[in-house]
Amino acid sequence: MSRGLKAPFKPYEGRKTKDKHIRLTKNMMDSKVFRSLKPCTIIVYMYMKLWANGQLEFDYSKSLGSNVVAPATFSSAVRELENKGFIDRVYFSTGGGHKPNRYKFSDRWTKQ
Repeated sequence: MSRGLKAPFKPYEGRKTKDKHIRLTKNMMDSKVFRSLKPCTIIVYMYMKLWANGQLEFDYSKSLGSNVVAPATFSSAVRELENKGFIDRVYFSTGGGHKPNRYKFSDRWTKQ
């Protein structure tokens, strides 16, 4: 298959053959740090990766996260992702002006 063509997803991967996807490596999934994440935290992380669409930095609001998990769960998931080195907060919004927080994916988890 040439480099520019993407293989369609299989029926067992979802209903859409042309859908967005995220990248999780075996190295990450095998790491003790990743395996220590709470299940809700992993879900939030995967949605952040999907939302970021391959970008290193991305805006992600609490309301986006609250569509996936409860607001309190989202806040604790973000703290866990920060503490364990998967994301860094680049910009902290106080909520004024409805500006979302800005995050950046991090490789600090590989050094733990």
